[in-house]
Amino acid sequence: MTKTLDLRESDTKCGSSSPALSIMRFWLSEGSNQEVEIIAVKGIQADQVEMWAEAMKDRGVKILSKQDEGDRVIYKVYLP
Repeated sequence: MTKTLDLRESDTKCGSSSPALSIMRFWLSEGSNQEVEIIAVKGIQADQVEMWAEAMKDRGVKILSKQDEGDRVIYKVYLP
């Protein structure tokens, strides 16, 4: 079963509930070597998910797919 992280309630700023930190906490708590689904609000939040994945690419993070669903974007991400 694929685990899901819904970021729609996260802060879009750089605080402790920012998308990047929420993903990092999720990765640490749920473990590695798995595919996860990340739901983000289209716009700034989705951009932050993509920037985080790009920054973590050297660690093995990969965006496997991206679905645009109106006001949200659903990513399937591999967390090494």
